[in-house]
Amino acid sequence: MTQEPEQIGVLTFVANADYPYPFAVAKPPRFWMEETSGALSAAIEVYMRSEDLNPQQMELIGIYLRQYIERAVITDEQDRRRLLGRIEKLRGVRDLERFAEDLSEVGVEPF
Repeated sequence: MTQEPEQIGVLTFVANADYPYPFAVAKPPRFWMEETSGALSAAIEVYMRSEDLNPQQMELIGIYLRQYIERAVITDEQDRRRLLGRIEKLRGVRDLERFAEDLSEVGVEPF
């Protein structure tokens, strides 16, 4: 079954059977590897190398994280709101690293 591309902000995602979301949800979060332009992938690779991210890369990662957190299984809705509220305050690699640690504490692994 082929799924149609999904536009989220400036990002376009196409489902990849190699990266299934492990929980049954109405609208699963999209993984960064499913984005088709390559811009998100490039930004994530810069982040993973702990290099400085430019504002556009931070914006792309923010769009990605927002959709992921909005759709991911999180048991406490208060945690979801708190995490979503932090996205706009992320300014660089160190902020993203701390945020990723906090996400993992609630069972969310977007990277």
